[in-house]
Amino acid sequence: MLASLRLSLVISLVICVSPSGAARADDAAPDKELRAAKEAFEAAQTAFVREEWDKAADKFLNAFEHKPYPAFLFNAAVAFEKGKHLDQAKEYFERYIGLDVNASDVAQVKVRIDVLAKLLAPPPSPPDGTGVAPPTTPNAPPLQPGTPAPPAGATPTPPPPPGPSVPGATPPPPSETPALPSFDTKGLVVIDSKPQGATIYLNDKTKGPFGKTPWHGSLEPKAVRLILESKGFKPEERNVTPSSDKLVDIYIALSEEHYLGWIELTSNAVGATVYIDRKDIGAIGRTPFTGHLKPGPHTLFLERQGYAPVEKTIDVKPGTATQYQVDMEKTNTGWINVAGGQTRGGRLVVDGKLACATPCRTEVAPGKRHVVVEKDGFEDYEGTLDVARTTESTVDIQAFSPRPPRTRAISAGVTALVFLGGGAYLGHLSSQTKDSIDGDIKAGRGVDSGDARFLRGQLEAIGADVLFGLGAIVGISAVVTVFSHGPETSGAVDQKSIGLAPTVGPGVGGLSAWGRF
Repeated sequence: MLASLRLSLVISLVICVSPSGAARADDAAPDKELRAAKEAFEAAQTAFVREEWDKAADKFLNAFEHKPYPAFLFNAAVAFEKGKHLDQAKEYFERYIGLDVNASDVAQVKVRIDVLAKLLAPPPSPPDGTGVAPPTTPNAPPLQPGTPAPPAGATPTPPPPPGPSVPGATPPPPSETPALPSFDTKGLVVIDSKPQGATIYLNDKTKGPFGKTPWHGSLEPKAVRLILESKGFKPEERNVTPSSDKLVDIYIALSEEHYLGWIELTSNAVGATVYIDRKDIGAIGRTPFTGHLKPGPHTLFLERQGYAPVEKTIDVKPGTATQYQVDMEKTNTGWINVAGGQTRGGRLVVDGKLACATPCRTEVAPGKRHVVVEKDGFEDYEGTLDVARTTESTVDIQAFSPRPPRTRAISAGVTALVFLGGGAYLGHLSSQTKDSIDGDIKAGRGVDSGDARFLRGQLEAIGADVLFGLGAIVGISAVVTVFSHGPETSGAVDQKSIGLAPTVGPGVGGLSAWGRF
């Protein structure tokens, strides 16, 4: 019994869609060779999970005889390797990459072939070239003084090997063949349609066409939505979940569409984003774009960095196919893009004017631009950017520095006011005392030097001066705290050229800048 048993479910999914809802018509009869290949694939996977490697490899090759899909050769090579037939594993890995030169794992398979070749290489021959190492008799060690000579005809005892010897120890076994990282078998997805030549999209059309029917190959083991379109037919969608142990066969018979119109939209700006009628619901694809539209007037919106946006009105006729060429003009402006999750809730100010709420991207005229990124409670980022035509300058705020809290300044200001108020009050009392003494002198009442009012007035004047001084010191400290700053907010600036050609290959140059308000 196997130590672990894995249940491999081989699913063959055949989907037929036609206007009447029936199965394949006579002119679209089931592919008998594909059915035989699937049966062999199922048998191969069953043998594979049972670790019947030779049988699994034979069944994978039998599937390849019916349908020459490269994945069958890959799976056979994996089975041969599991069964220790490294020469056959190497052969079928080579045939796999020879048949599918654009496979995503070509580099990995080539590395594996190189390792298999080294494992299969014969061991190096001895120096004499005979192929057999001649027996050698080691020379006896020189006799030490006092050591008796060996008897005549006796074979000298070879010296012990260097290093410590352990009684009863056995020599180490010869090194084993290094193990290769395990390869899983490939699943297969076969997509066909009526009519053939339908365009295949994965998940949505914004990434462009994936291929055309008939198509076969391996997909990542995760759910994917297939979209098939063909001029003059209704588009169809199917949800598929590929796996490494499944063969999924999808056949879609597209129904003819006489009501909708078909448009083919091209532009000198390849990859421009295409919107139809409303931009708030998202893009429907990129140029070159093909698809059905309801009859009547429609508004096309084309946008791409480095080009001026274009808006075009078209009139779609039912059951017709129309081509539209929309040319876009390169712009002479540049862009400033503020990135980074920490910028959320901030503001971008360019040349003293509010540009947008960050993170955001704004279009600006070429030249030197004074840029400030503000965020409440944090130090501002400030810098000067030299914005060139058709370039985008990205300001990536690496760390917003918290601004020192103002509570200390407020409490210091209140304390300063208390000191200044106390000083003013004592000053007022000192003035009243002085006026009282001066009044008595003017009235002719005798005032001697021992009058207590002299001492009280002096103490009040001194107290007022002290409080005024303390109030001034604390007040200055409050003002300094208000205008003090924490560590500088830092950011990095990357500039890339965009819109220089219909196909963009961004060249990146960077510089770092720091600033504060």
